[in-house]
Amino acid sequence: MVHENGGDFDRLLEVSKKRKEWATLPATDKLAILEEIYAIITKEMEFGEWQDIGKATAEMMGFDTTNTAEGKAEAASQTFLLAMVAKDEIEHLLFAYRVRAGITKPPKQLTKGNYETRTAINGQVVLKTFPILPMDKMGIAPHIHGEVWMDPSKIRDESEVEAFAFDKAWGEDAADVKEGGLEVVLGAGNYNALTFSDVAQAMFVRNYVVYLKQHPLRNFVNSLLKRIFAPLIARGYLALEDHTTNERCAALVYHPTVDALHITGGKPTHDLLVWGADPKERERNLRENTPKIKAVTSELGAVSPWVVVPGKYKPKELKTQASIIAMFVHNNASCNCNAVKCIVVAEEWDQKEEFLRLVEDALSNHPLPVPYYPNIEERWKAFCDQYPNGKKIGSKTGMGIGERNLTAGGLNTGKPFLLPYLKIEARVDLGSPAGKEAASNEFAFKNEPFAPVFTVATLQGTSQTDLMQFAKTSSTFCNDYLFGTLSGAITTPPSLLKDDSVQTLIAEMKYGTVGVNNWNGFGYVLRNSGMWGAFPGETLDNVQSGIGKIGNSLAVPYFQKMVFVAPITHPNNFFLSTDFDAERRRFEAISKFFLYKGVGNLIDLLSAVTGVNLKIVGLALSSAAAAGLAGYYLSQ
Repeated sequence: MVHENGGDFDRLLEVSKKRKEWATLPATDKLAILEEIYAIITKEMEFGEWQDIGKATAEMMGFDTTNTAEGKAEAASQTFLLAMVAKDEIEHLLFAYRVRAGITKPPKQLTKGNYETRTAINGQVVLKTFPILPMDKMGIAPHIHGEVWMDPSKIRDESEVEAFAFDKAWGEDAADVKEGGLEVVLGAGNYNALTFSDVAQAMFVRNYVVYLKQHPLRNFVNSLLKRIFAPLIARGYLALEDHTTNERCAALVYHPTVDALHITGGKPTHDLLVWGADPKERERNLRENTPKIKAVTSELGAVSPWVVVPGKYKPKELKTQASIIAMFVHNNASCNCNAVKCIVVAEEWDQKEEFLRLVEDALSNHPLPVPYYPNIEERWKAFCDQYPNGKKIGSKTGMGIGERNLTAGGLNTGKPFLLPYLKIEARVDLGSPAGKEAASNEFAFKNEPFAPVFTVATLQGTSQTDLMQFAKTSSTFCNDYLFGTLSGAITTPPSLLKDDSVQTLIAEMKYGTVGVNNWNGFGYVLRNSGMWGAFPGETLDNVQSGIGKIGNSLAVPYFQKMVFVAPITHPNNFFLSTDFDAERRRFEAISKFFLYKGVGNLIDLLSAVTGVNLKIVGLALSSAAAAGLAGYYLSQ
């Protein structure tokens, strides 16, 4: 079947024929497929196959992965991210399906009568979810503690909490496809790993067969996805396609055999697909509430806040938190749905200026991010036009385009370029009607930059002497004046974590993920506590950060948001570093150990983390021990 603007639909139609078969496939059969996929990831694939994709990703971004230490480090970090998410995703789905099939018993902490629950300061029931499973306790973040906050309209007391309730938890998303459904997944443009998870979740949680259309930046990733998902492709449950044209994309989305769509992207793209590209058609469809496709899940963006509680911090605590914020302003040229976009501080806080200086220092003492993402320069310039007095923060390293041997990257065809960070300062007065109106109209609060731009919002009338007022003002500001509900973060001194003011702030933040003392994006990779997605309540005609969630391998019904708490300082934190050789060794070592385990890989990991070649140390110790034993026996 061929459409004049859409191309060939034969593979789409072949996958669609498998809808009912997949929907009714027993859990044991799906478990067997997951085990095949897991074996490919952890046994059959050579590490070089992962590295090839990491290298291709870094080169697409504009890095030189052959001649520069920076490029090699970027390739290693991209390798790590994809390998970590792929293995973690399948590992947690495997556990869930073993429970579902009656092969494995749930952990004791997640059985009736043994749930670790508490009642939050606002009356919500909260369930601990991380770390509980063995793979979480042995994973990359056992120091983080995660929990889910239950929907108070559904869960009124601890007795109503459930886990591994698959019909309720997974059935919420899959109620319309129990007899089979075909979902088109539009791959993410900013990370390889997101598309992997989107496919796995659509199939093993939401119960769809899937047709994946890759993002134009990342067609090269399909080779690896075909390798990993070969058991699904061979059985006809999944098909993948490279991006060709936008017309082809639209033809796939609107094909009559398609039942659902999942998109990772931005609100403008979502609205064009759901309501129509033509302005008149879009206006009519919105007025008449006739979306072009009704079953849509999405993960979109936000102006992600980072609220700094105005307490008293030790120097190391202050520097650590500022460094983490800088890392995730910088990361991926700030083209992340969960990038730090608005640092929220009290007007009267003794350490405010020091803290903001530390953020700037961390940014300026590192090479600038590479702005490879499409239209990033135009978005950055739009903010510069809106804020001509904004502060441009360059790099003090002397490492520019030539020194780094950068190319244009992405879909850019001209010469490579770099963009300094743009720091915007905004004073927010929510104590007056005029101040509220000004905050409602602030460009930086309503528009996600998807570029190296961040705002410092100073809340007038707040101080470190009235923390409850700060908690209420800052949560109101985030909830009511910032675009999006995907994720946000809070920095607080450990001494204040249990204080009513901080607990109120956490409770009142209406975000799908709230991170405490670390980047909110960690919520994506904590697969049990990691029930990632926008705060519930968004609709097709009024979407901001998206509809639906991924994760929930514990099959907990009726949760509203997830919260995780990290130590305020920890050696596993990610910071900006110019020691690119050490960074490459760390990422390669942790990737190998994470994928394959083994004593040798563990020694390599410890060596990379400590900076000491433990293999040489081990040989030296063995030699010394052997010499000692020989001397002992010769003396007898």
